[in-house]
Amino acid sequence: MADALQRELSYAGVRFAASFDLDGAAAELAQSEGAEEAEDAEKTEGVESAKSAEGVENGQGANADASVPAASVPATSVPAASTLSAQASEADVVFVGFWCDKGSCSPAVQHFLQGLVGKCVFLFGTCGFGESDEYFEQILDRVRAYLPADAQYIGGAMCQGKMGMGVKRRYEGMLEKDPENAQARMLIDNWNKAQSHPNEDDFSRIAAAAKEALEGIAE
Repeated sequence: MADALQRELSYAGVRFAASFDLDGAAAELAQSEGAEEAEDAEKTEGVESAKSAEGVENGQGANADASVPAASVPATSVPAASTLSAQASEADVVFVGFWCDKGSCSPAVQHFLQGLVGKCVFLFGTCGFGESDEYFEQILDRVRAYLPADAQYIGGAMCQGKMGMGVKRRYEGMLEKDPENAQARMLIDNWNKAQSHPNEDDFSRIAAAAKEALEGIAE
């Protein structure tokens, strides 16, 4: 999702300073301290720092210092989680991607959001259930609550996302215990549907929301 959003916004003239995998950085830090690897990570979180949104509306390129495409950043050079806020401090706008974790975002994303003092922030994410815009807004509200008081939330968008096989096995276990369990059948059907997301329509919709948010602060 992060790569697709960066690609779409790059077409609109936004230049990116950097892109990082928050959970990847957090996992490296945890491993270095002897912690066990996190279980069943379902999605990769992207954090993309974009310099000024000025000029997006009229098609001019947004200004950026030391622009680095995400694809050019080797995995071994991803900074530790504790240094990501310093990297984001060079940006005017920060795009933070997350996968839904217990109705919110992962601890690594929570910690990062708390450090975005004075930044404009756009949130984008995925969750297993994807047919309720109201549910998406509830998740975004919970995630944005981690932002500092002086950060500016410029918008957010979400879509359905894939779930791990462990989730499906739990649903199947429910059905094995009770073959008449309608909820278990619904959950399995939803799991199957989620496997085709995010798709190109999801990418386009979230990119459109991000572009609209950037145009709003450029006015």
